[in-house]
Amino acid sequence: MTTDGNTIRTFIALPLPPDWTDALGRVISELRRALPSGVRWVDPEGIHLTLKFLGPTDPNLTDRIIDALVRNLETPAVPRLALSGLGTFPAGRNPRVIWAGVSGDPETIESLQERAETAAVSLGWPPEKRPFRPHLTLGRVRDRVPPRQRHAISDVIARAYRPAASVWRPDTVRLYRSELTPRGAIYTSLGDIKI
Repeated sequence: MTTDGNTIRTFIALPLPPDWTDALGRVISELRRALPSGVRWVDPEGIHLTLKFLGPTDPNLTDRIIDALVRNLETPAVPRLALSGLGTFPAGRNPRVIWAGVSGDPETIESLQERAETAAVSLGWPPEKRPFRPHLTLGRVRDRVPPRQRHAISDVIARAYRPAASVWRPDTVRLYRSELTPRGAIYTSLGDIKI
């Protein structure tokens, strides 16, 4: 939501624990060796579990967003999460996004996402129309990649191993700023909410 032309890109997400970041870094290294060029890989330190993408945001609203999150995230049930394999969006032979899945307590993680959604909607953001699919983006397939190469990406992902990391109980929801650069997005914390 914006009130003037001076905006920042923001989103609400769960920052990952170090062992998940390490495990996903190993997966990205393996995939980088196995896949043809044409994938823009995410820096493992920037991987997060998005709960709500806000988009262009008036910087003066960040305190109100954090306050709404604090109100809506009071005493949530905290999910137990695990890494659960790799996939692509869309699934099939024309991938655009490569991701690691997140499994665990589906109702609890969905409840946490719904609470973040409710906080944003209470401040005027439109509700998300797509269903919530918890995932961690590892890479994006560049537009110029030809179909044959996209098929090869799908084949490698279908055979890829499951990332190994401990079960995780998130303890923080974070409001992030996202700055797009030619070398990828840079994420900055605008505030943490303990859960």
